[in-house]
Amino acid sequence: MDSRYALALRSLEQLALFGMQPGTERLAEVLSRLGDPQRRFPAVHIAGTNGKGSTAAYAAQLLVTAARAEAQARSDGETGTRGIGLYTSPHLLRVRERIQVSEPGSDAVRPCSEDALADAVAAVQAAAATAPAVTLTFFEVLTAAAFLHFAERRVELAVIETGLGGRLDATRLCEAAVTVITSIGRDHVEVLGPTLRDIAREKAGIFRRGVPALAACADEGARAVLIAEAERVGAPLWLHTDCAEPGVPALPPLPAELARHVPLPGAHQLRNAALALGAVERLSGPLQPFLRRTDVQAAGLAQTRWPGRLERITPCALPQGVRPDDVRGREIWLDAAHNPEGVAALSAWLDGAAAGRPLCVLFGVVAGKDTSGMTAPLARAEAAVLTLPPSPRALPLRALQEQVRPALGTTPLAAIEDWREALARALGRTPAGGLLLVYGSIFLIAAVRGLLLDEAADPFVVQDPLKATRAT
Repeated sequence: MDSRYALALRSLEQLALFGMQPGTERLAEVLSRLGDPQRRFPAVHIAGTNGKGSTAAYAAQLLVTAARAEAQARSDGETGTRGIGLYTSPHLLRVRERIQVSEPGSDAVRPCSEDALADAVAAVQAAAATAPAVTLTFFEVLTAAAFLHFAERRVELAVIETGLGGRLDATRLCEAAVTVITSIGRDHVEVLGPTLRDIAREKAGIFRRGVPALAACADEGARAVLIAEAERVGAPLWLHTDCAEPGVPALPPLPAELARHVPLPGAHQLRNAALALGAVERLSGPLQPFLRRTDVQAAGLAQTRWPGRLERITPCALPQGVRPDDVRGREIWLDAAHNPEGVAALSAWLDGAAAGRPLCVLFGVVAGKDTSGMTAPLARAEAAVLTLPPSPRALPLRALQEQVRPALGTTPLAAIEDWREALARALGRTPAGGLLLVYGSIFLIAAVRGLLLDEAADPFVVQDPLKATRAT
C-alpha cells in the first residue's frame, strides 16, 4: 500500500472527531480556493432514503455504456466523450470505492487509485488550512476530493449521491443537470426531522430552478411536500407512475424489454432503474443520441453492479471451522437493509425467493435504528443469529435481543458478539437447499462480504462519523 494513501486514511480517521455538521458554507469556501472544480462538469444529483445508491449505479453505467457506444461510432480514431464519474457513500472495504471514474471508451467506472485519493485529500486539506483556516468534516473532505478528482480527470458527467438529506448536504454544491429523489422513509430523523414531511422537505433541497427533477415517494403527505417544493423552486417535476398525482407528469415504468435486463433482484429495482433511465434521458450533450438507443439502455442496465445490496455471493473463503461441505447447496445473500422501508423491500423479495425454503438469518445493526420495524426476515426464519457489526456504533446485543424478541415467537435465536463466529454459526444452521440471509448494517455486510470473497480491505477501518448535529 502507498504510504501516502495510509497517511490520507489516518487524516480522514481524525476528521471523524468533528462529527457531521450539515451545511455548505465551509465547503463552498474551500472549493473556491481550489478553483471551484465542481463547476467544471454537470452532474446527476441523487437523494433518497433508500435506493439512491443503486439508482446512482444504474445512471453511471448507462452513461458509461453510452460513452463507449459514442466512441465506437466515431470514424476519426478519437476516443470521443471523456470519462464518467461516480461519487457514493458509504464504502464497503476501501475508502477509494467512493470516488470512481471510467476511462474514455471503457466499460465501467472503477475506484480511483490510492495515489489519486491521497493527492486529492492532500490538496483539499491544504486549501482548508490556508488562512483563515476552515475546519472540514470527514464527508466534506471526501466530497471536495471527489469534485477535484473529477475535474482533473475532465469527466464528461458525474453521478453524485447525497450523503444525508439534501438541503444541507455537502454534495448540494455540485452543478446538477438533473435531480432525483428515490424514496422518502424514516431514517436519520435526529438530523432530518421526525416526520416524513420533514424528511421530504430536506431531500427536496436538491431541486434547482429550471433543472428537471424526478421522484418516487409512497407517502401521500411527503409527496405533497415534494410537489410543493418543486413548484416553489421552479423545478419541472416528474413522479414515477407508482406514485403519480393529478397534474404532475408521470415517469413511466421501465419497458418490459428493458425490465428483463435489470440484474439487481427485487421489484423495487425496476423503479430505481426507471428513475436512472429517466434522469439520463433528460441530459443534454453528445451522449444524448446514444442514451436513447434501446440496445445501449439494455446493455447499461444489464452491466450494473451494486455490491452488498441484495447480492448473492459464492464464497471463495470461509470462517474458521467452516468446511466447504458446510456451504455446498446453500445460497448466501447479503443486503444492507438498515431501516424499515429497506427491510420491507427485502421482505417482499423473500416472499418469492425464500418461499418453501429453509431460511437462516444473520442480523446486526448500529444504534439509533428503528429495529422494531426491521424484524420481518427474522420472524420468518427457521433460525436466527444476532451479532455486532464491526463498528463503534454497533447496537449492543442485549438491547438488540430485547427489541427483536417480541416478533420472533419460537424462532431459535443465538446472540454472538464476534461477527466471524456468528457467521460460522449461521452457516452451520443453514441446511442444504436453504438460504442464509445476512442483513442490517452495511458494516456487517462489508465485513462478511470481504471475508467470504477474500477481498482486500483498507488496513484499518475508516467510517463515517458517529454523530450529527441538527442544523436549522
